[in-house]
Parts: sequence; C-alpha cells; structure tokens
Amino acid sequence: MAARRESARRVSDCVTALLRDQPFFGSLALRLPIRPDPARETLASDGREIRYSPDWIANTDADFIKTAIGRVVLACALKHHTRRGERDFGRWQQASQLVTHGLLRDAGLKLPPDAEAWDGISVEQAYDRLPEPQEGEEEGSGGPSSAGDGAAGPQPDDNDGNGDKVDDGADHGGGNDHGNPDADDSNGPAASDDADPQAEEGPGGDGQSDAPASCDPSGTGEVMDSPGCTGDDAGAGQASPDVSAEEQDWDEAMHQALNLAKAQGKAPGAVEETIRDAHRSTLDWRSLLRRYMTDAAKSDYSWSVPNRRFIDSGLYLPSIRSEGMGTLAVIIDTSGSVDSDALAAFWSEVREVTAEIEPERIVVLQVDAAVQDEEHYAPGELPEEIVVKGRWGTDFRPGFARLAEQGIEPAVCLYFTDMDCDRYPEVEPGFDVLWCDYGTAAGFAPAPPPWGEHIRIGD
Repeated sequence: MAARRESARRVSDCVTALLRDQPFFGSLALRLPIRPDPARETLASDGREIRYSPDWIANTDADFIKTAIGRVVLACALKHHTRRGERDFGRWQQASQLVTHGLLRDAGLKLPPDAEAWDGISVEQAYDRLPEPQEGEEEGSGGPSSAGDGAAGPQPDDNDGNGDKVDDGADHGGGNDHGNPDADDSNGPAASDDADPQAEEGPGGDGQSDAPASCDPSGTGEVMDSPGCTGDDAGAGQASPDVSAEEQDWDEAMHQALNLAKAQGKAPGAVEETIRDAHRSTLDWRSLLRRYMTDAAKSDYSWSVPNRRFIDSGLYLPSIRSEGMGTLAVIIDTSGSVDSDALAAFWSEVREVTAEIEPERIVVLQVDAAVQDEEHYAPGELPEEIVVKGRWGTDFRPGFARLAEQGIEPAVCLYFTDMDCDRYPEVEPGFDVLWCDYGTAAGFAPAPPPWGEHIRIGD
C-alpha cells in the first residue's frame, strides 16, 4: 500500500512539474482523472482518464514520466485516440509515437535515446509508411524501422507526394475541461475501506483493467481508443455524435492550454504551429471566432482551491479558474463596400459568444475614414441588429486612435472589414487584434495585415 501511495505521489509531482515548466502539457493533464492500472506497461490515456502502472512509475526516472504524461495528452489533443478505426492497434501506437516525439523533443521533454521521430506528417501517413510485418510476425510488433541506429531514424518526405507540406493537423481536436464530458468529480477512483486511495485499480475494484492488452513500443506512453469509438459508426470510419463532441471538447482545451502557456511565455513553438495550421484548415470562421474570444478570457491555476477530481486518488493538484474577459472592442468597417449579410452573420456570432463569455463591457465603433459611431454595452445589452453609419472610404487608423484617446485597452479587438485598405497605425496596438475579413476570395486579394490574426468570414 505504501508503494502505491508513493507512486501516486510521484505522478502528482510530475504533473506539478509540468504545470511549472511545461504548462501546455501540464494543463491538459490536469483535466483528466488519473488512476493506477497494473495492466498498463507504462502510462496511457483514452482521452477520458490517465492510467499508469504503479511498478513502472516506481522504477522510472521522473523526466521520462513527465514525457509519457505529455505524450499521451498530446496524442489525445491530436485525436489519435479517435482516429484509429480498424487499423492495427500496435502499429497505430508506433505511428502515434513517431509523429509526437518530434513535438515533445522540440518542447524540451526528454525522450529515450532510441526514440525515433518523423516530422511533418500525420499519424495516418506514418502508419502507412511503417514496414509491413514479416511472415510469422504479428502486425504492430516490430520497431518503427529496420535500418539505422540513431534517434532520428529514416525520415519520410515532408510532403504528401504532390510537393505539398503536410502536418499532423488534418483533423485535430483538443482537450476538454473535465476529461470525460459527462463526468463529474465522483468519477475519480474511490477510496477503499482502509483509506488507501489506490486500492481500487479498475472499474470493478479487482485490480483488472477494462482496456485491451497494453502496447507501448517506445516506452513513451500509450494512447488507447476512446470509449466512444465503438459501434457501426466507428467501423465505418464515421465519428459518432458523442465522439465528435469529445473531439470538440479536446480541441477547445488544447487551445486554452496553449493560451495559458503563451501567457507564461512557455508555449512550445512546434506545437503552436501545428495547432495554428490545423484549426485554420479544418474549422469554419464561426468556430475560429468563438475560439479566439474564448482564449482571450484569462485563465490561471489556483492552488488555494485544490482540484477535487484528484483528491480521491491521493493527488493534490491545483484547479483551473477563469477570470473572464475585461473589455471587448468591436470595430466595424462601414465604408461603402460593407457586406450587409456578412455583417449580420458576424454580429449574430459576436452576440452569442459575448453572452457566454460575459466581458465586463463591449465597445462598438463604426468607422469608415473616421469614427462615425461609438456605443458601450454590457454583455446582455447588444442589439439584435446594427444600423450602419458612414459609407465613405476606409482607414484603419481612426478606430485604434479612438481607443487610445479614451485609454481603452481591450482584451481583444475584433475588426470587421473587407481589408481593402493599407492605412494602418504606425505602431501595433498593445492588445490582440483579430481581422475578420469579409472580402471576396476571388480576384484581387489585398495584402495581409502587418500584425494581428486574420480569418475569413464566409459560408
């Protein structure tokens, strides 16, 4: 019993260290219940919880434990636990490890000396490029490569065969605030009668795992299938509604984790690039706008209020609290080319998200070549429609100048415009700006903005 408690303490210490040194991975891990499972070889996750082998934890260097935690939550954030389909389980593990090792390495996590990494490809591409099993050898039982002895291994081409760069963001998702979307704090392992928090090791309390046989080719953590990946939809390669919701929850938490890490100046660059490229190519503008505004709401860790999810597991970890958003600024380009339908769709989405986030106030400016209107609202006071004022030329400077004159420093500024202007403030504002571009995609395309984020508003 004492050994199990010590294993729980070591896991808790490693999560705490990740929160301090690698907040992206640590905050993702903090969202999942953690419990012992002696049927695992090392440490694993199915997107709903993290399971670990107490013996492996007791006999493994803390740096490798942190790497395994980081790898399984990253794999879940990239939806490796929902994308396997009917592919061989062991071979899928190898592919998942190959495409995540490089991101972990670049983030500064320690990998085993013989761990290989393939950069710039998806998990499905890595799976297809792994050698077929030899006669008499079970599929998935071999190593990633039969050649080479270095950690890098044979690198596949970083393209899709057509000369185009690819990454692992083809269908990424992120974490959710509570691991299992349907779970509450009671889903953690219950303490046994003798007060040993680690006594029950499986759903039945008999120490037996309810998951398939463990498989961890590189010893860097195992990603199991999501419990939702069952039934006819999974076999047909289609995500069930529950799995789709889980993927969306993971996606949201991945971006929140990145936001936390960026606020501390510790965002892993390669991971940030992968996430950015993924969400730009797979999400519509409404999802992007919602995510950007959600990320702008400040979140942080609270040690004064322990995370109740982990208490029954003998783990003392902080909770994540949200401080909400301060001021939201919305600048609307009301020049003669404003698209009324695009403005209506944009405004409807802004109203929905502000009702959820509840910023302290919303400042709305209508600007063409000058500020034509200024209104201040509380979250629930935004009108259903905008009455456009202006309709002259376009200049991006007056709106930012008005905010500066009044000493308004918003958490984020949304600028709705067709981008048909090259007159920007000489100095970049000290707050985040999201250019919401409703301009036509065909024909002449204006130059991208010199700073800020840029998304296209369209169907």
